[in-house]
Amino acid sequence: MKLREIQLENIEFDSNQPRKNFREESLEALSRSIEEIGQIQPIIVRPKDEKYIMIAGERRVRALKEKQKKSVWALVVDKNMDPERWRLIQLAENLQRENLNPLERAVAINNYIEEEGLSKKEASRRLGIPRTTINDWLNILEVEYFYQKKILENFYGKDSPLTLSHLSLAKALDSTTDDPTKKKRLLDQILKFKLSRVETRRVVEICRKNPVLDLEEVVAGILINREQKKLEREQEEKAKIEPGYKDLESAFDRLEGILTRIMDSRHEILEENKDEIIAEFKYLEQLLEQAIPGGVSRKKEVAK
Repeated sequence: MKLREIQLENIEFDSNQPRKNFREESLEALSRSIEEIGQIQPIIVRPKDEKYIMIAGERRVRALKEKQKKSVWALVVDKNMDPERWRLIQLAENLQRENLNPLERAVAINNYIEEEGLSKKEASRRLGIPRTTINDWLNILEVEYFYQKKILENFYGKDSPLTLSHLSLAKALDSTTDDPTKKKRLLDQILKFKLSRVETRRVVEICRKNPVLDLEEVVAGILINREQKKLEREQEEKAKIEPGYKDLESAFDRLEGILTRIMDSRHEILEENKDEIIAEFKYLEQLLEQAIPGGVSRKKEVAK
């Protein structure tokens, strides 16, 4: 590849580019970066007649055009390069940079596998990505568009609990039971009750060990467990907030004991007992301030 400065007007976008969506806020951030410090990394193109076809770096080109730049630094691949080679560069570059959304990524990898006639094992080797990861990524192509949309909503930070991890767990459940509806039913339960990955894994484990159990009943049990844990956490937080009440009770009991002992023995408080009593009252005052912030101080101000 050779490094050249080429005119933006001579660059054509590749219709097979894996990335289909470009978030405006992301492009704006990249445009500001280029405006401030310039283009750090060249794009990659291949020659076609008098023009160039984009291989990698479409976001950079869009950002440069946004700032009305005229040229861009590019690595130009040899015109005789094997098409499979530059397609691999294109795919790998996108996978390694700002994340494609899960559906774009799966479509791009699946197209690459089909076009090159590869097994997932061979695709894993060429892309340098574990085969289990590729399997997880491709799972999104096996579900209805409704669930694909929910996964994309999660990816873009919207209110959906569904992730690729949930899909993998649902597929694992589907492959170990004779009920073809279980995967879809589990996905519906995840969406309805916002089941976490841990909760979903627990549902799958229980259903695998007890295939006669109804899926919805298993989920109901998980939800009960969720509420129990929530109550436990609330009690723990309450205990953290109110640790001083037991100390208060002990302090009152101790002060009462001191006063009772003195009065029972002498029927009056002697000078020698005052320091002991004052120390106990000061300690009690500190405890009250912790339990009722500002309460004792306010009472003092009123008394003044």
